[in-house]
Amino acid sequence: MSEKVATVEKVKSAVESRLSVHEERFGSGGNSLCSTASPKMFTQECGVAAKATSEDASFALTQIRGRDGFATLRSVAEKIEKAAVTYQELGCATNPAEAATRHACLEPAAVLAQGFPDLRDGANLGLAGK
Repeated sequence: MSEKVATVEKVKSAVESRLSVHEERFGSGGNSLCSTASPKMFTQECGVAAKATSEDASFALTQIRGRDGFATLRSVAEKIEKAAVTYQELGCATNPAEAATRHACLEPAAVLAQGFPDLRDGANLGLAGK
């Protein structure tokens, strides 16, 4: 196994171990607490899930800092971090009453709901140098 493949496998394993724990707790995709179809999207429960998803994205970025071949993982992780900040800044976890704010919460919540699978896919694509 080449050094590059070993590095990718190490990153993939480290990221996956975190994702699995959080994904089991918070769900993902349509089963996520932050899914736009979830009644929990505007609650602190989604806020906690958003924080965990952002932490996993930050962890992934730390793992790949200074390394080539992780463009997809880097892009996904940065998008998740931005979505978590937006979700927080809008106050989405506090059940905002204003329709415009609720509408603005939809996009970051959707990114967060899909965060775990997207991070996993990004880590897997690292094997292909993407």
